[in-house]
Amino acid sequence: MSAVAWMNYGALAGALALSAAAAALPRSSDPRSPSGPQHTAARAPGGVAAKENPAALEDHAGAAVALLDFRRIASASSVADALLVELCEPDRIVAFTGYGARRSPRGYRYAGKARVEDIADIEALLALRPDLILLNGYGDPRPIARLREAGLTVYDLGPMRGLAALVRNAHEIAALVGHPERGRRFATALAHGMAAVAADIQPPQRRRGMYLSGYGGRLFGGTAGTSYHDVLASAGLVDAAASAHRDWPEYTPEQILTLDPDVLVTNAGMRRVLCGQAGLDRLRACSAAGGVVELDDALLGDPGPAMLDAARIVRAAVYGAPPALGGGE
Repeated sequence: MSAVAWMNYGALAGALALSAAAAALPRSSDPRSPSGPQHTAARAPGGVAAKENPAALEDHAGAAVALLDFRRIASASSVADALLVELCEPDRIVAFTGYGARRSPRGYRYAGKARVEDIADIEALLALRPDLILLNGYGDPRPIARLREAGLTVYDLGPMRGLAALVRNAHEIAALVGHPERGRRFATALAHGMAAVAADIQPPQRRRGMYLSGYGGRLFGGTAGTSYHDVLASAGLVDAAASAHRDWPEYTPEQILTLDPDVLVTNAGMRRVLCGQAGLDRLRACSAAGGVVELDDALLGDPGPAMLDAARIVRAAVYGAPPALGGGE
């Protein structure tokens, strides 16, 4: 268990190091010849030279997006929703996602703005007259290509893959809105917060846990490379699936029984589904008091800053509230 626990620590420590680096800027693209102090080179964490004030940023699909004074920014992903609220002036945001407005734990902060329901509805997006659209691409380049063909400026933030990706996205959006220092402050605070949730739980005391949910008689998880893994690690759990699986695996009942975690973290109402399935009722988590932790799926599945809220709830459910700091109330 100790080796896997250190894997969890390493994931959080890596994201923390990335967020704390002053030069942790997104990839830059500048076709102009360097001239003047604005082109002073900095070293990114991976050793790749980055410019502190580039003329353009290269998004995760390899497209260069000029850094302009964007004044009509539309969000087309839940991660962009949450980061814009933290990093951008409200009067520069014209739209959030409809999903975020309805389902995000922070959706009340999106009131008064238009809603993006589907990026395939190009006419609706054009009607917003955005000068920048932020979204998280999922591998298929055609939807983004169609937006660009319609004359829209799009920045692809890449796949939503948990804390490390969120930290990168915070730096990118902050640079796009012209305030990279906001991204550094926000990302550092978030990573510190995630690392602090269960800092008092030492490796030998950490319980084995996993995220699991069931749909239509099939079993699905979220482990290394996802926000579910980061929530578990932040909450002080050793991700029991991380040594053998990545991303969002589909499991057989036999695989779950072999892993047999101490704690199952799942969506609200799912305990009955999981522990009522033939064979899975033998899981130690199903028979132990507090062995199954249920959270609202909009919170548990949020790959944005709400990961911190989810981690705190899981930590409290598994280990109790953390000790008070400073001896005060």
